[in-house]
Amino acid sequence: MLRITNLSKAFGSRTLFRNVDWQTGAGQRIGLVGPNGVGKSTLFRIIMGEDDADEGEVIIPKGVDIGYLPQEVTVDSSEPLIEFILAGAERLLEMEERLRALEAKLGQASGPQLEAITREYGTLQDRFRREGGYAVRSQAREIAAGMGFKVEAFGSELSSFSGGWRMRALLCRLLLRNPQVLLLDEPTNHLDLESIEWLEGFLLQYEGTVVVISHDRYFLNKIITEIAELRTSGMRLWKGGYDRFLELRAEEQERLESMAERQQEEVERIESFIDRFRYKSSKAKQVQSRVKMLEKMERVDVPTFHESSLSFRFPEPERLPKIVMEVQGAAKAYGDNVVYASLDFTISRGDKLALVGPNGAGKSTLLKLLAGVIEPDAGSVSCAQGVSFNYFAQHSVEQLDLENTLLEEMVKHASAQVSGRERDILGAFGFSGNDAVQRKISVLSGGEKTRLALAKLMLRPSGVLLLDEPTNHLDIPSRQILEEAIRAFGGAVCIVSHDRHFLNEVVGRVVHIEHGALSEYLGDYDYYKWRHEQELAGETDVGEQGPVADVIVSRKDLRRARAELRERRNAETRELRRRVSTLEQGIEACEQEQEQLEVSMADPEVYQDAQRLPEVSRAYQQSKERVVELMARWEEAAFELELIEEQYRAEEAALSGDPS
Repeated sequence: MLRITNLSKAFGSRTLFRNVDWQTGAGQRIGLVGPNGVGKSTLFRIIMGEDDADEGEVIIPKGVDIGYLPQEVTVDSSEPLIEFILAGAERLLEMEERLRALEAKLGQASGPQLEAITREYGTLQDRFRREGGYAVRSQAREIAAGMGFKVEAFGSELSSFSGGWRMRALLCRLLLRNPQVLLLDEPTNHLDLESIEWLEGFLLQYEGTVVVISHDRYFLNKIITEIAELRTSGMRLWKGGYDRFLELRAEEQERLESMAERQQEEVERIESFIDRFRYKSSKAKQVQSRVKMLEKMERVDVPTFHESSLSFRFPEPERLPKIVMEVQGAAKAYGDNVVYASLDFTISRGDKLALVGPNGAGKSTLLKLLAGVIEPDAGSVSCAQGVSFNYFAQHSVEQLDLENTLLEEMVKHASAQVSGRERDILGAFGFSGNDAVQRKISVLSGGEKTRLALAKLMLRPSGVLLLDEPTNHLDIPSRQILEEAIRAFGGAVCIVSHDRHFLNEVVGRVVHIEHGALSEYLGDYDYYKWRHEQELAGETDVGEQGPVADVIVSRKDLRRARAELRERRNAETRELRRRVSTLEQGIEACEQEQEQLEVSMADPEVYQDAQRLPEVSRAYQQSKERVVELMARWEEAAFELELIEEQYRAEEAALSGDPS
């Protein structure tokens, strides 16, 4: 599908990579990994023709379509969201437009012209159907919903969305386009957990070739089948997921180190012989033989892997009370959108907990309430006496003063307790030396800015850390160091993150938020996920399958609540179901009519009748147009029905959790 030969790229005196040879095959799912700065994103841009290589070439077979999602891009359009996404299926839309033009001509043509138009129309329509043209609009809506867009937002202008949501729209458009090769650079950066899991399912079913750059270890392990490791010296391929790659690379490193050690012993033995007998004529032949042996010896090359220099520990708090933060009867609404009606929530000493749930459920809102960034409309939020907290927001990076140097930013925000230690803290976060700390913040990479924002948390020791997406833009080694720091922290930590591996490593309590209600699960993310899926399946008593649920609803109450839910669902969907059924009957009737008209058009008597043939042809085309119209209306109604059903399924699943 894609072949790269002898590719090299450097910026000035700094070599990114050299002599890269790589070939991808159909249906592969590849994770492109390598240390920061080795040129992974640059390699994507070279493949797309946006950057030039210094040497080598990229060979793309004729007719191969390559789709590319960059890590960051400015997406600006006044188109409605769904129309922007549909533009990804440009070829199908052009075919649809041509079909409509042919339909208009059919009603006016006759004789040989009618025959030619009918033949072209039939061929094009068959191709349009085979390539999924009639389903493209419903597929666009399905992809948009999978990426977290609400149905009511489909008609909104793309320019009305935030940058992160525009990137989601671009990804939707790319997935609908369905290219043979997908190049995705950090596709999960702007997604929540539900959207990431939907994307995983989509990519696992994707028939084309997928190449992904990602710092999401869980995502890589879930979808990829092999690793392409980009090194300065070239490309190395490994079979398996990311964790398997680390194991295989460590085994190879150990093997090469052992071989290098044995080789060095052999070299020292030979050199000792040469030094001992260099000046003895009787040994001259043997000495020369060993000199040549050393010259011809191919030395074992042991690659070195530069891990992140980030290494730190959060300052330990003083002795904390049992309850460090508490929310009582809190209400919060944004206009008509009620996020919480009456919320009760506590954070205890030593808690390492995660807030999870659908996009818009109120995870970041709860963190903002705890941090005092927003006030509740009713109720109270309190922090225990003598307990302080630090808050890392998603926009913490945006709050950095780009005109400051790193040191100036730290000194400006340092508390009295850490004043004078700003350089030490920066060094702990990988910014060592005067040149590093005197750089302007504006020149930092996204990962470096995130590290600086995390470093600022050290400027004021606290007993509680409130972290909203702290791993964004951090590479995998840096995330591992952050994991270690959180595990070692003696205070309480409350986290919102879409990095599931990170959550598995640091949390022991997961709080699911949906419809303003909280359900708690004592365990890591994988346990929560397993338990929550059991509840969605209606298994409130898991018995021998696993641990007992933390909160169990009585069967009698559950049956009654489910019965009431079914009644509401039936009442809300009755009209939609009737409409879907009526449209299906109409489509079936039109298709039967078309079959009869096709038989008539094939009848020699009709075919030779200059008066009847145009009438039958017009009736046939009108029936075709009617089917297209009915199919579009059916897809819209069926999609709306499915979304409502999904909402009720989620509500039914929530009944198995804590009803409070």
